[in-house]
Amino acid sequence: MKKFFKKEYLLLIFIFIMVLSTIIIKPLGDLDELWNYNVARNIADGKVPYRDISTITTPLLPFVNSIFLKLISNELITMRVLAAVLCTGILYMIFKILKIVTKETNFSMIVVILIGWLFKDLYCIDYNYMVLFLTLIILYLELKESKSFIIGFLAGLAICTKQSIGAVVAVATMLEPLILIHKKDDIKKAIKEIGKRLLGMAIPIIILFAYLLVTNAFQEFISYAVQGISTFDNHVEYTHLFKSRDTEIAILSKVMPISVVATIIASIVTKFTSKKFQDETKTKFNYLQKMTLYSLPILIVMYPIADKIHFVIGITIALLVSCYCIFLLGNVVYDKITYTKKKFWYKTITLIVWLLMITITGIKGITNINTYIKKYQNLELNKEIEHFSNIEISKSLENQILQIDAYIKEKEKEGVNVYVLDAEAAVYNIPLEKYTKDFDMFLKGNLGKDGEEGQIEKIKEQASQQNLYLVKKENQILNWQSPLKVISFVRENLKLVGEIENYDAYM
Repeated sequence: MKKFFKKEYLLLIFIFIMVLSTIIIKPLGDLDELWNYNVARNIADGKVPYRDISTITTPLLPFVNSIFLKLISNELITMRVLAAVLCTGILYMIFKILKIVTKETNFSMIVVILIGWLFKDLYCIDYNYMVLFLTLIILYLELKESKSFIIGFLAGLAICTKQSIGAVVAVATMLEPLILIHKKDDIKKAIKEIGKRLLGMAIPIIILFAYLLVTNAFQEFISYAVQGISTFDNHVEYTHLFKSRDTEIAILSKVMPISVVATIIASIVTKFTSKKFQDETKTKFNYLQKMTLYSLPILIVMYPIADKIHFVIGITIALLVSCYCIFLLGNVVYDKITYTKKKFWYKTITLIVWLLMITITGIKGITNINTYIKKYQNLELNKEIEHFSNIEISKSLENQILQIDAYIKEKEKEGVNVYVLDAEAAVYNIPLEKYTKDFDMFLKGNLGKDGEEGQIEKIKEQASQQNLYLVKKENQILNWQSPLKVISFVRENLKLVGEIENYDAYM
């Protein structure tokens, strides 16, 4: 019983409740959330990624999500609970890593709460979060000097979550044994460790490729997850963050590049000068080198879209490195202080700080939970629209979904196939339990190797069929990643036959 009530476990429960309280009160409207749910929903329904489902990343996360949708409930609210679990895991691993390198609970708690606050508006279920979580576990195991096979296996899972960043994380796991090379005899040991990591990495990758071959989805995987990415030409410049309305983002975006370069230089310098220091100092430098190494792959999350969520995910481990450097510098100052009660005052002040931070966070979390419960009791949460139950939906959006879905049902009774050519297609198709592959995530880079031209050809080939295409009215704002060539083709070449809400209908 005593072991169960360790402070760490209580922290874990607290973090989960606070994260869930932030996610659960969000109104429906986050398209990334809907797209991620839609992929998992369709896998749960038996569809195969790439062959039947439009997705451009490797499919580990939606597979995991689909299992819980099957076991618990195929509702968006289930995904929100899973998002809380994943984000709790990230914050908990941050605490565990800091606890190892600093051996200080109070400092670690303060950093975790600060990073949790930085994420406060960004908690969701996302493959970038999953890769971050796996990388944090790998870093934790590296610091604990755990078995290389397990580290390699986790790197393989990262590749199966998002192939681009996962591959760079895998490269980092290959480079890490080289950090430990100090003499000629260490080379053989490093090669042996790399071999174990490659073996562990191969297992999930082989399973993934076997699945793609058995399901006859390998060719489509190459089209969507490899060749199709080259058709994505949208980007958000990093400098865009400098003008962010969030003061902390604007400041961090300017500070972090300097911090990253400084920690890389510090890691290189300490690598070649550590022989001069005592074992305890060598261990601290080794921690710095490992943390810096694993901070670099995650930075790639910011390319090509350096918006707020990609930035915060991308700098998470780099932030840990910066905090660790601040801690080391603080220790240097602390050691020079001769005041006899310095330890008492340090412990007292840091304890008060994190207790105050937890209290403020807790009050906000309890307020969110009470708000949600009241809305649930007063029937203010959606009960009508399939798959979105117990989630707040604005009256305007609820009316729009009901009207458009009624229109689609009516047309399909007349034998007409309806396609929503818009980034918001999933909002209307999910309640209908309908899926139209490329059109449900109608974005540049998500349409396979043939890109927009391929979709135009598809519309031409289906000209003899009873197909109706809903396109946003020209006075409406389109998603910034919308395939404008396809939309222009429909407007210029098909016949306008009606309208529904903010969409024109072409046939």
